[in-house]
Amino acid sequence: MALSLALTATPEGLRVRQHPPSLSVMRGETATLSCHFKVESLKYGVQWFKSEQQLISNSSRQIVVAKNQTSSLVITNTTIQDSGWYYCEVNVLKKDPEWGNGTKLVVLGKKQIAGFRNEHAHNLLGPLRPGDVAMLICW
Repeated sequence: MALSLALTATPEGLRVRQHPPSLSVMRGETATLSCHFKVESLKYGVQWFKSEQQLISNSSRQIVVAKNQTSSLVITNTTIQDSGWYYCEVNVLKKDPEWGNGTKLVVLGKKQIAGFRNEHAHNLLGPLRPGDVAMLICW
């Protein structure tokens, strides 16, 4: 599996990265997006955005959990409308904010079957039937 993380560094030492770079979940499942950062100051804040729109933290389906310079956006009971690009922004007092590299969230509908191969699985998971939709991701 290919995994690449962008790392942003400033002269002040603030570094921000997001994980995973992309995530696919089935409709109704929970998606967890993480923003890792290293700051020297104890006075900082983290905000989450979907595309360019700021998200309201701790809404009924979107919960932000912060611990040890990591902020996780947890989206429960995902819907197709939750699909899109998510970014975290870290603000440190008296410094310019830094943005994460973004995470692409794809919420799959009920008729789609997620099949994949990896070193632990020898066959596609779940047989495809006429009318099913399959997604192939190549790295």
